[in-house]
Amino acid sequence: MNKPPFFKGTGMDIISATKRSMGYMARNGFFAGVTEIRESLSLRDKRGSDYRLPSEYELSVMRKLSASLSYRPLISVIVPAYNTDETFFREMVESVLTQTYESLELVIADASEDGERLAAILKTYEDPRIVYIRLAENKGISANTNACLDKVKGEFTALLDHDDVLTPDALLRVIENMIACHKRLGKYPDVIYSDEDKITASGKDYTERNSKPDYDPDLLLNNNYICHLTVVKSELLKKLRFRSEYDGAQDYDMLLRAQRAGACFAHIPQILYHWRISPSSTASNTEGKLYAYDAGAAALSDHIAEKRWHAEVFGLRNVGYYELRYKGDLFASRYDVGAAGGRVVSGAHRGRVISGIMDLYGNPLYSGLPIGYTGYFHRAMCQQSAPALDIRCIRVSPEFRDDFYEITGVKYSEHRTPGIVSLRPHELGRAPQEGEKVFDAQALPEDADIIAMSLELSERIRKAGYGLLYYPGWQVTYHE
Repeated sequence: MNKPPFFKGTGMDIISATKRSMGYMARNGFFAGVTEIRESLSLRDKRGSDYRLPSEYELSVMRKLSASLSYRPLISVIVPAYNTDETFFREMVESVLTQTYESLELVIADASEDGERLAAILKTYEDPRIVYIRLAENKGISANTNACLDKVKGEFTALLDHDDVLTPDALLRVIENMIACHKRLGKYPDVIYSDEDKITASGKDYTERNSKPDYDPDLLLNNNYICHLTVVKSELLKKLRFRSEYDGAQDYDMLLRAQRAGACFAHIPQILYHWRISPSSTASNTEGKLYAYDAGAAALSDHIAEKRWHAEVFGLRNVGYYELRYKGDLFASRYDVGAAGGRVVSGAHRGRVISGIMDLYGNPLYSGLPIGYTGYFHRAMCQQSAPALDIRCIRVSPEFRDDFYEITGVKYSEHRTPGIVSLRPHELGRAPQEGEKVFDAQALPEDADIIAMSLELSERIRKAGYGLLYYPGWQVTYHE
């Protein structure tokens, strides 16, 4: 049965969205809040979830497929539990024990004030795959999760919150992905993640599907889009562990360190995880857990310090989203980047995005988005790797400025006029800093084929082994 889309389903959907918008308004002002509400309404059809429970026949097919797999590693599902609602806890446990892939163990570290309650529930299942650990005290999410990790026997470890739910085929799809990656790359991935949605407290309705992009190391520096479901090679995870100083964003800190360690990431474009919406969860109450986003900013600051990049972390208007602003020359820090480009917006009708980041065929990815809107899960305002960049709002590494001249017939130069480049729609009056100036597109001839030139330059940079960085904080207005 298909579930109703966002704003057309349960009352909790509407209440949750209203709370988010009110919190947004309190942080960023009335007009920004109104914009947030308008955008939420415009995206309501995309906010639903198309997830449906598989039929008994489909489940039987999945079990047969699971039994026939050539690779069947043990997966350890680890759950730090604390004062968990009994109904939610049972649903979580049963979602693991009824997996169509059965080579698993469920490791639970219980720091509840009343430990006997959850222990008694687990005894009713009489399943030898359950490993229960009673913790003497609650030392926080990282320490409690590490207690689980110490007992892990599996080759891979799956992270699961104590009130969330896995889909019946979650671990089966993970193993299928591992096998496919091994055939293609000759190795198994180190980190696997999937799409997700949210499940209401009743456990009956699904909403807010999060269709995630394939792994993008630059996007991860803006937001932890990876979490739920996350499966990590146990050997790697036991080396990294979770750090208590980043409690609330301990998984984000772990993923950033995995990235630095050169981990191979893989994405499964399928809903395998249901994130619980309840009054106490971050899923419904982002404002109540702002400490988690501060912890995320701290983890990101640690990451760029370890990378020795000259940059600062700034929180974007939407909590949980960040921006790196590079000090001075971006290319002095990001030697892996050949060009960075921002948004090209129209000057008429309050402005809309007309170009910037493009696909390999020259189609703008966020075309038509009104200024002030942030896009699906706010990704239009996130720095990210780009297939191609529009040269009307671009900074080019010195290494490729001769290529720029060869392609455009124009010497590379940058804007020096204050106000042409802006960092956000609500900062239009701010003059650009030295490292934020972009190519002066007014130097191009009127008949220049902008798209063709942009694609050729982008292709040369990619073929040379350099990356292209979309930097939406840079913005130029183009009057057609």
